[in-house]
Amino acid sequence: MTQSRGAAEQIAKAAKNAKNGKTVAKTNERLRQNCGIPNWIIGTFVTPGGFARHIVALLFWIHTPLVYLVWLLIDIIPAKFKHMVCGFAWRCWLRLHKALPRRLVCHGMSDSMSIEGHALHNVMWPCRMFPNPSWQMRFALKNLGNFSHVPTAKTVEWVETSPGLRSAYVHLTSPAESNPRVIFWVFGGAYLSGDVKGNMGLAEHYARELGCDAFVVDMRLCPEVCVMDMVLDMYRGYEWLLKKVPAENIIMLGISSGGGTVVRALQLALSDDATRRDYFGEKLDTLPPSLPAPAGAILLGPFVNYDTDNLTDSMLNYQVYDWVVSQSVASTVIGYGYRLCGGKENWKKCSPLMHSMEGLCPLMISVSEHECLIDETRQLAAKATKDGVDVTLSTQPYLCHVYQVITQCLPEARAEELRILDWVRSRGGAWA
Repeated sequence: MTQSRGAAEQIAKAAKNAKNGKTVAKTNERLRQNCGIPNWIIGTFVTPGGFARHIVALLFWIHTPLVYLVWLLIDIIPAKFKHMVCGFAWRCWLRLHKALPRRLVCHGMSDSMSIEGHALHNVMWPCRMFPNPSWQMRFALKNLGNFSHVPTAKTVEWVETSPGLRSAYVHLTSPAESNPRVIFWVFGGAYLSGDVKGNMGLAEHYARELGCDAFVVDMRLCPEVCVMDMVLDMYRGYEWLLKKVPAENIIMLGISSGGGTVVRALQLALSDDATRRDYFGEKLDTLPPSLPAPAGAILLGPFVNYDTDNLTDSMLNYQVYDWVVSQSVASTVIGYGYRLCGGKENWKKCSPLMHSMEGLCPLMISVSEHECLIDETRQLAAKATKDGVDVTLSTQPYLCHVYQVITQCLPEARAEELRILDWVRSRGGAWA
């Protein structure tokens, strides 16, 4: 994969900062990198450009056909069985961590983390030593439900919201309800990965908690398309749903890049025809119309700034802490550079952070204080507040990107989920 000069410079800067132990931590507590292993031992494995990292990458690519075959075999195993195996393995792993002395097992970022947080960190941390190409990211997110919630709804309506795309409407409320409430679910994956299948269990879980239906919108992925195409797919999905239920009965939830997609779509829904035509392109047979705002939107670790030549401090420096957006994942995403936006000239057009927030619906923004996207998330919250939007910003320390979806493993995630559900119920109207 070719990298732009700017992207390569950003990766090199991140490597230098990691080597020097720089951090943007706004806390007096010393945060622990790399399980507490000295950098002179582990640095060559985790720092981009390290000699041992190159060796590991070479071995990985040599074994790629075998890895791909293993993924394909895992993919055909029934989801419920995979969920049962993952659950059993996690319980054994956690029991081991609880039985052993804390000094042997608590190697996460901070001693203040829960024992579950340390256990999850210890199993996810080694992944940063291996390459994480987009095809592997896609496999992982396709199986997201195996580690969280498996869908059990008996009635799922598959609808074509855009040509070739199949979004899922999960019916959970009574058929007699004429205007059901719906959670509009937008998956994440850095625009490179994510799908409906891997998110249906999570969406259904939230919908059951709220007593509503769920709609998981399908979108194409980059780099086969660009960010603007994905926003169009999400926009068409919202347009379809509005024909079924009123806007005040809809709450949106976007994960990571899905959060960015939600914000940009809502901005375009309020814009004039000229702005939408400029964004979506003259090639469309029909211009997507302006659309009413939903009752609210939940953004989990939103990815909202796509200027890969000028990354935030947290994106550069928190790769050494983040279990999800680690050095491997960050290198893959940054490596695509402006290709995600269809060219450098489009990054401002694509980035929600570069546009007005005026008129947006109430926002619930949830993020970890020590994940790579914390800086741009805070910028988003500040800009939206300045533009008069009702914003609730909830932050938790020491956790990874989109930790909120790991509710079956992390007590911190379950606590955050309850705060999010309470926020939805506080919207009043149909959601009270």
